[in-house]
Amino acid sequence: MSGADGLMSEVLVVGAGPVGLMAAGELARRGIAVRVVDRETTRDSLSKALVVHARTLEIMDLGGISDEFVKRGYPAPGLDVSLQRRGRPVSVNLRTLDTRFPYMLVLPQRQTEEILAERLSSYGVTVERGSEVVALEQHPDHVVAAVRAKDGREERIRARYLIGCDGAHSTVRRLLDLPFEGKQLDSLVLIGDVKADVDLVRSRITNLTSSRGFVSLLPFLGDHVRVFAVDFSRQNHTRNDALTLEELQETVNAIAPSKITLTDPSWLTRYVAPSRQVRRIRVDRFFLAGDATHAHSPAAGQGMNMGLQDAANLSWKLAMVLRSQAPTRLLDTYDLERHAVHTSVRHGTDQMFRAFTLTNPALQLARGILTRTVVTRAPVQRRLAGRLSGISINYRHAHLGERRRRAALQPGDRVPDADLWIAHRASIRLYELLRDPGYGLFVFATADRLAADRRHIAGLIAGVTQTYGPAVRPHLVVDEGVIDPAEMGAPVYVDVAGDFARKLGARHASVFLLRPDGYLAAHHTGLAPDQAVAALAPWCLQR
Repeated sequence: MSGADGLMSEVLVVGAGPVGLMAAGELARRGIAVRVVDRETTRDSLSKALVVHARTLEIMDLGGISDEFVKRGYPAPGLDVSLQRRGRPVSVNLRTLDTRFPYMLVLPQRQTEEILAERLSSYGVTVERGSEVVALEQHPDHVVAAVRAKDGREERIRARYLIGCDGAHSTVRRLLDLPFEGKQLDSLVLIGDVKADVDLVRSRITNLTSSRGFVSLLPFLGDHVRVFAVDFSRQNHTRNDALTLEELQETVNAIAPSKITLTDPSWLTRYVAPSRQVRRIRVDRFFLAGDATHAHSPAAGQGMNMGLQDAANLSWKLAMVLRSQAPTRLLDTYDLERHAVHTSVRHGTDQMFRAFTLTNPALQLARGILTRTVVTRAPVQRRLAGRLSGISINYRHAHLGERRRRAALQPGDRVPDADLWIAHRASIRLYELLRDPGYGLFVFATADRLAADRRHIAGLIAGVTQTYGPAVRPHLVVDEGVIDPAEMGAPVYVDVAGDFARKLGARHASVFLLRPDGYLAAHHTGLAPDQAVAALAPWCLQR
């Protein structure tokens, strides 16, 4: 490495796929100076991921761009699994999820990247393409990355932190000497983007199984479908062998119960599903996100969604630490929270993949019986929908501060969106209030006790504001009535649908600290300002 170090950037993002674009966009939205480099000169034209799950859409909602995603995609309300060549499929239904997005949004990855790239560009950040990281240095208060352009010129980029979002073959991971532990799963997968003449409900993901293997059909872009197939009779190939349309057609014919004619392929490949993960996703001022940290089978479409959620989890924490609004130990929670999620999702997708690729006839029969008798039950449906959508992901295992007893929500739980009312607005939602930088503090009061506690509530809000400044944005939520916000020192909202009481378990004098990513940071009951300040201390720095 040679040459003087470049100007300090607050965060350097390596990789401009969906995860890198998400991380950079969220940082830029919070006013962080960010640079993005990518070794490829052009964006990948293939759409490897096709599904955006509900929890990821909620994160996009918190960033103010979910409407653009929904506008460009279409909702699939669930998935169907046929466990024999004839018979009614078993469905996993997402419509009962408590979210604005009770479905899987089918949207090609390249469109996800376009939306995220457009947002990043709106903040004046340009992806520096054809720039490859070749060396890394760690310093006490910054890092240095040597970046080589296509013409051989090198630049030393200094940054306070670096995020490696450069995929399964991550250069950042290699330079940090982090083993990508695990293995490749046994079965060779056939993948094809084709037109399909098939009589199926085109809004659903359909999985078909037989003694020969399984086929998954995911409709997208008009009459095109993504075909995933595992054919037990075609396992003697390597992943580098070219796949023909004729081979894929023969496999589909052998497994599907009815005729499906495939034509006009735009992508055909063989694929060996991995099951790999790094042991840690942070090394001092270096972080990894997305496929650089975890790789698993395409079952349930979790890969890109996990990466986008990684980026959202890390970006707000970095922004608050860089703005001296949160202690640096907050960054430790990124590894604590997300690594456990990666492990859980990887194991879950491995189990799902193996369930679809059973070759023993007795086990296949048992699989069918178990699925028809268990998966159809309402509690199991809710559990499967929560896991598939990401709605059930929580960080209780890594919470800061005290745990609540007998509360509707525990610290580390996802907070559902809630409908509120405020004067001079037609409507407003909780997630809209969380879009502004910093934490959201919500004090809940009931109308019958508000008069007696009005002074205490105003004192609590004033105490938190004086102690933490713009890091915490206070709000008062009441069950009914119209209150002058000037008197309270904070905006006042009405829990018009009873969502705060029902979903969050709010009672009079409940105080909630909500994270920018929509998870509960702290919850206590009581209006003493010193108690509120103490409850927030693990998450905020006093100004």
